[in-house]
Amino acid sequence: MAEQSRGQKLYMQIAEQIRVMIENGGLLPGDRLPPLKTLAEEFACSRATVREALGSLRGQGLVEFRHGDGTYVRTASVEMWMQPLDAAVLLGTDQVKDLIELQTAILAAIASAAAKRRSEQDYSALSRALFDLEASSRHSEHRIASELHFYAVLAECADNAVLENTFRVLQEALRSSLRLLSPKRELGLKTCRAVYDAVQMEQPDVAREIMYGYGEHLLQMARQSRRPKI
Repeated sequence: MAEQSRGQKLYMQIAEQIRVMIENGGLLPGDRLPPLKTLAEEFACSRATVREALGSLRGQGLVEFRHGDGTYVRTASVEMWMQPLDAAVLLGTDQVKDLIELQTAILAAIASAAAKRRSEQDYSALSRALFDLEASSRHSEHRIASELHFYAVLAECADNAVLENTFRVLQEALRSSLRLLSPKRELGLKTCRAVYDAVQMEQPDVAREIMYGYGEHLLQMARQSRRPKI
């Protein structure tokens, strides 16, 4: 049963508990999660809260929804998707640069596409994702997870299966990239706010340039992290 702590929503706590079970091997890749009713009883909450928790985990790339068949743990582990960036850090700055540039290009394309489709989509989920990001604690893994969730919802709003799937493939490497900005986590929040505003105002070019600017900051932090300490 999840006990609600001050400053953190119940669905976030439930998502974190399920995430820990996945990372600790309590739930294995390919395992089917219990039905909503069972999870709601286990965590002493509503089914709507469980749905939000599972949606957050899906945004993090940890579970997948199979229509008519339930929710399953994804076959790709968190560690697997962290390997590209971690290996690149060991190899050198050029590889890190290439990976961050790829991530930035995908996010920029997603932001632009979402802004173009503003009039066709219901963006209430994006509003909630931004609110959750604003409510998350600074300098924490939860802040990074909330930022990733915002991008995942943005990718859904873009209504482009190729972009959404590419984002999910790169998501855990992007998590590692965002850790480079840990001393400047407010920059991620400001970026998401600006992208949200550009999307709402149907400004695809502005949304795209905001993401490219954020990518430049990530590249700068990557270069600084490679400098020898004196």
